[in-house]
Amino acid sequence: MVILCKNSANSDNDHNVSLQDGAIGMCSKSFGFEYASRGKNPADSALIRLMGVIVLLLTICGTGGCIATQLKATSNRPVVENMDVFVHAMIQQHTMDTICIFPFASAPEIEAASASLTSAFKNGLVQRRPFREVTLLSYQVKSDPEALWYARNAGCTLLMRPLLLYMMDGSGNLPTKLVVRIRILDARTGEVLWDVKQTAWSEPGPDIDLTWNTITGEPAQRCGVIADCLAQRFASYLTQPLEKKE
Repeated sequence: MVILCKNSANSDNDHNVSLQDGAIGMCSKSFGFEYASRGKNPADSALIRLMGVIVLLLTICGTGGCIATQLKATSNRPVVENMDVFVHAMIQQHTMDTICIFPFASAPEIEAASASLTSAFKNGLVQRRPFREVTLLSYQVKSDPEALWYARNAGCTLLMRPLLLYMMDGSGNLPTKLVVRIRILDARTGEVLWDVKQTAWSEPGPDIDLTWNTITGEPAQRCGVIADCLAQRFASYLTQPLEKKE
């Protein structure tokens, strides 16, 4: 192979440099020098091959071959629910009642979830309207007699004392789980009308192990989504007999 290199310092002279097959030739017009390497260096060949592999991997990543392992902002993972009913009354006899909802009681280490849970259950009852009116009381009561006293002073005929029994929030990487117990009492007599225990959880999706990367499974649903599911399920449970009647 012959490479013609033209020296800019002397434009009238062309220099022919004969190179063996596979040799590398470099010419510079701007600086006026000629360089030719007549043989392959094994170290240089290995470096070139390594750089080729790196470029190939970067190309694959750039075209979508590599998938980010960060958690998604949303998830399509299902929420599994379970409900145990210990006591229930006939909702048809209480549709004209006014109910007072107290904040969720819980252990100190999970009490931060009380406000969002309480709001979710209040919204669920307001939307489905099993009772005539829903009122939220902010008092943290310690006993049924104390709750009855506040409810009667507020003019309520029913009261709801919810309890957060268990919470596990794995930030999507681990399963998320909530366990609550809901009791509704007659404020006039102190009788327990409904006593329900609800459990709901969501698990992250499985990871997919590829040759060059791992596709992270969808994250588990967060506690806020599970709380909304529990609240809607409880409100639906109360109104279901009314909907069947219609």
